[in-house]
Amino acid sequence: MKFAVVRDRIHRLRDRLAEKLVSAFVAHGHELCDDREAHLQMVLNLTDAHRPRPYRRRSRAVYVVTLVAADRLPENAQRAVYTLLVRSLSNLAIYAIPHNGDAEVHFTTLEAGFYHIPFEPEAVYQHILPLATSRLVIENEITPDLPEAYWRETPITQKMIQYGRELDRLGVLPAPFPIRELLSERDLRHVYRLYGITGLSYGNLSARESIPELGPTTFWMTARGVNKAKLSGVGKDLLLIRGYNPTQAHILVSVPPRHNPRARASVDAIEHYLIYSAFPEVEAIVHVHAWMEGVTSTQQNYPCGTQELAKEVVNLLHRTPDPSQAAVGLKNHGLTITGHNLDEIFDHIRGKLLTQVPMMS
Repeated sequence: MKFAVVRDRIHRLRDRLAEKLVSAFVAHGHELCDDREAHLQMVLNLTDAHRPRPYRRRSRAVYVVTLVAADRLPENAQRAVYTLLVRSLSNLAIYAIPHNGDAEVHFTTLEAGFYHIPFEPEAVYQHILPLATSRLVIENEITPDLPEAYWRETPITQKMIQYGRELDRLGVLPAPFPIRELLSERDLRHVYRLYGITGLSYGNLSARESIPELGPTTFWMTARGVNKAKLSGVGKDLLLIRGYNPTQAHILVSVPPRHNPRARASVDAIEHYLIYSAFPEVEAIVHVHAWMEGVTSTQQNYPCGTQELAKEVVNLLHRTPDPSQAAVGLKNHGLTITGHNLDEIFDHIRGKLLTQVPMMS
């Protein structure tokens, strides 16, 4: 893997930790290079905790790790470090503080995972590498070929709107993160160009609707970044997924002629597509940033929208007694829940969801 380091000013603790971390990457055979390198895969962005400098990558394939250091953690550390991640346009933010003569590092991800470990270069390297080398599948191929019978709400999309509101009532639908308050218009345009994101809002719903003329696996899914408590129409907040192009790693989306041109499928579309393809008896899927007692969890906190996370979830479902009625955990993230319909899923989770996701290093 080719990686680069960019630096903003000098900070003694941060720069000392960065030097050790870079040495760990080089010792494992990775190549330190200039950040203008054509095949760059990761950037270590060394910036200021209070005035973070964003790194504007040339490609979404570049994974950005922002490292800062300070004398102590800020008040409401989880929100503060997540705000740092957003402002620095990063995939992963690491906040270091002095601890027992060395340092402790606090990680946060776009999925809002927040955990900490003592700083040890090899351990930090092992936390970063699987995330930096995972493959995102979030590009959409949008075609205005949705049959006219589906241009307006169907009974299935009506159920999705209904249950989006219920997720809000259950208290497991975090408020959309105020990305527009934190980023300049220039940075917002940059984020949209890379990821098709106009907001940060967690959780999603999908439900199968058979439309044979579009393909063997067709399902409705909430669009990327929309508030699930206020879902509106087809081609806006609800999109029809009709397939996956593995050659180009594109999610195939069907829309009516009149649609929101900025709407994109949820980044979790690849996970839902692989689940529906592997388990024909699954008719609905719900993802929430919440937890349930006794669930089996993924072992790695891969980013949303990666092939690696999607395949690990499918493998977990294969090991459940009944994949068509199951709940599996996503490490430091939340739950994926399957069912024969949305009614069944919500009957299963009512009164059982824990709003606090346990964090594991």
